[in-house]
Amino acid sequence: MQKYISNGFSLNTIHEDKFKTITITCDLIEPLNINDFAKRALLAELFETNNADYPTQTKLARQLSKMYGASFGTNLLRYGNLSIIRINLSIPNPKFIPGNHALLLRDAINFLNSILMRPLVSNNAFDNDTFNLQKSNMQKYISSITDDKQYYSSVKLKEYYYQNDNRGKFLFGDVSQYDKINSSDEYQYYKSVIKQDNLRISVLGDFDDETLMSYINQINISNRDKIYKIDYYKHAESEVKCITEDTNATQSNLNMAYNFPVYYDSDDFFAALLFNAIFGGSSQSKLFKNVREKYSLAYYANSMFNSLNGVMMINSGIDASNAKKVQSIINEQLKAIQNKNINVDILKSVKAEMISSKKAILDNPRQSLEQEFANSLLNRKLSFEQWCENIDSVSIDEIAKVAQKVDLQTVFLLKGDNK
Repeated sequence: MQKYISNGFSLNTIHEDKFKTITITCDLIEPLNINDFAKRALLAELFETNNADYPTQTKLARQLSKMYGASFGTNLLRYGNLSIIRINLSIPNPKFIPGNHALLLRDAINFLNSILMRPLVSNNAFDNDTFNLQKSNMQKYISSITDDKQYYSSVKLKEYYYQNDNRGKFLFGDVSQYDKINSSDEYQYYKSVIKQDNLRISVLGDFDDETLMSYINQINISNRDKIYKIDYYKHAESEVKCITEDTNATQSNLNMAYNFPVYYDSDDFFAALLFNAIFGGSSQSKLFKNVREKYSLAYYANSMFNSLNGVMMINSGIDASNAKKVQSIINEQLKAIQNKNINVDILKSVKAEMISSKKAILDNPRQSLEQEFANSLLNRKLSFEQWCENIDSVSIDEIAKVAQKVDLQTVFLLKGDNK
């Protein structure tokens, strides 16, 4: 992997000839700012919809077709304290297309330039029809969140756990934020993003660096004033907060958040990964085997560990009348791990499953790029072989010890009609 860096801009090239595609991601990075959540979500949608070179979705789709079925899309992501607008573009490797198509990579970079640098604007404002349509779509989406009870309950848990920190705010903003934005405001925000956001372009596949650089240099990328980095989240421990919200659904959702101060560069990071997998992060976990299967008290039950924010969260779908019983059994499973009650064969199986999943990431171009992006943000260098060795070396004693660090902080019950 090679890096070419200027102030606030980096180009990462990853040479791999086992894929029949060349995959490109472009990440725009800035600190989370709740005042910009709606504008940022809208910008991601506008990037994907059209631009000055391809002013309709039909023309944009036609250009993707000309690039032999290239795939394209945008995402809005959150990494700790950072907000990421990601542009994904994938083209076939020209070597696998009959005829001479050496300029396909150039066409792809030109397409990326159109997305980034040539928005559909007039009179210092985004095209009104496009803007209003995407604004309406985003408001409808946000209004529909409460219909997905599982997702909504996880959103609310984060909101209560992180309290006033932007990490806990819904990344797409709220409906009222959109009411205050017009197409001119959005264009001004776009200009600040293009000028100030850190920009990271990553390319994975079989290509020539010098040729790629000659195409990238055609994009007018100015130096940025700042370089943004990941910050840890330190949770201020307090008494356990228990919040209940009524809903008109039959099923209830019980979600729990634990302060878990283990981070990606902690000595016990790999023990924490194994702990989470055995607790609730795999199909062989104690939550799955006991809460869901043995006692039949949950429609689903799982845990997730976030090493950027030092938190573990449990999501479960239950009947409201079983809420206290489910909490009690969850606590029993945690204590069992803390007391080293871990089946050796299950531990071996979980390790093998995690290594297999990690290998699958390396066999998927987009997931592989995602992994490289995370590693570069975290300034982490770890080969697949080293990762496997670290997983294999974790002992039951180490898992039990790291399990002692979890501390329940927030319980959110979305209580359905079945009481």
